Amino acid sequence: MAALPRIGLLVGSSRYGGNAAGLATWLSSVLEGRLNSPAKTIDIVTVYPTKEPHPLGPVADGSRLPAQVPDSSSYSSPIIQQWSAFVSSCSAFAVISPEYNGGYPGELKNSLDHLYTEWAGKPVLLITYGSRGGFRCSAQLRGVLTSMKMTVLDDPVGIKMPKDFVAGSERVVPGEGFPEFLSPYEELVGKAADELKDRLLKASESG
Repeated sequence: MAALPRIGLLVGSSRYGGNAAGLATWLSSVLEGRLNSPAKTIDIVTVYPTKEPHPLGPVADGSRLPAQVPDSSSYSSPIIQQWSAFVSSCSAFAVISPEYNGGYPGELKNSLDHLYTEWAGKPVLLITYGSRGGFRCSAQLRGVLTSMKMTVLDDPVGIKMPKDFVAGSERVVPGEGFPEFLSPYEELVGKAADELKDRLLKASESG
């Protein structure tokens, strides 16, 4: 039996006590409901920066560029070999990231920069969040991902976080229900997910 197409859901932030884990849980729920109803057709795997197979930390091997590495087994680190194998197993990606000071977190950039050829040609949906929706973060990511030959979907989703969830004590917490302010974004994510699924189906048919 052929394996299901896989979407890697990359969580951009490892900040303790933030909204990343809760928003990733929300996003996974929306994607599952949109893409795998009534039957499961796509495998959705969430990757957190502090857990395997994510290679938390800077790119340390400067002996050659990732673009010069021919296959997973040729990376110097077993951790990067594992990361390469996972990314290669994904047909597409969704990235959910906060905006930090007009940009995106360093751990997200490091996760991208450890590899090169494994990302090429794969579609990616961008979801950013912040007090203004994280669109500066989204614009930066689009430039980086495009240079890595990924196909960035045209309509990113920018979640405007209420003040209490940014500067206050409120947080989106896994397992505690999703706050009402996220409801209007479900259809935006759903439409983008439909486009992502359409791209996967076309790629499967052409392959």
